[in-house]
Amino acid sequence: MMMRVRVLTPAIVISILILSSCTSEESAERMPVTTDSELALKLYETGLLAYDQIKLELAGRNFQDAVQEDPDFFMAYYWMYFVPGKKSKGVVEDAFQSDVELNEGEELVRSSLKYLIDGQYEKVVENLKMVVDLYPKDPHVHKLLYLMQYMYTKDMEGAIESMLQTVEEVPDYASVYNYLGYAYMYQEEIEKSEEAFDKYIMLAPNHANPYDSKGDFYMHIEEFGKAYDSYMKAYEIDSVYFAVSKMKASKAKQMMEKVSA
Repeated sequence: MMMRVRVLTPAIVISILILSSCTSEESAERMPVTTDSELALKLYETGLLAYDQIKLELAGRNFQDAVQEDPDFFMAYYWMYFVPGKKSKGVVEDAFQSDVELNEGEELVRSSLKYLIDGQYEKVVENLKMVVDLYPKDPHVHKLLYLMQYMYTKDMEGAIESMLQTVEEVPDYASVYNYLGYAYMYQEEIEKSEEAFDKYIMLAPNHANPYDSKGDFYMHIEEFGKAYDSYMKAYEIDSVYFAVSKMKASKAKQMMEKVSA
């Protein structure tokens, strides 16, 4: 196999180190992805982990570096499409320009992206459910489905059903509990929402986003003091990618002072 040679920048090297935090995901039965570059694959996997931790800027950089390393890397383009700030039209055009042969799962994902662009959301969900059936132990395949239901079709009941399937198949996948918590909160199922966020914290206690999410939960139920503490915990863990948590903490403090005035 011919490999392209590339000098890594310190930023890329540091982001790849995130892979060391991977636990149960490493042993999951993953959908294979098509690339001719080991470096591109490692960057892609790092991007997925960053996405799970809601470090979206870092995720986007890694996906971008992956496609620079391998311009035919479809799945890296696919995930890049869902990173805020990326020019979605250009990403889609780049994703579809390659005629590299993809595997069955990737072809279904590719079709789902076409249906998404055309606004055929039912077809999107149908295709992604088939991918889940092919790779039921791959947490990121599950995420493709429930993010679509959560973000695009706004089918919270369907999203919750898909997330619970993820929990059944990959119970230690921390990220699913984040979205499950928000979905339950959206449905005003407060006890279930709190249980999901608490599970998220238990599985990822050293990451910032679980505490930021729990802060959002406390804000929703108007426990502003607890929200402040939770937001500040997120900021203390990661002041670079979660500077917004400090802003949220300030808002929580203002609300707390308003209520006690």
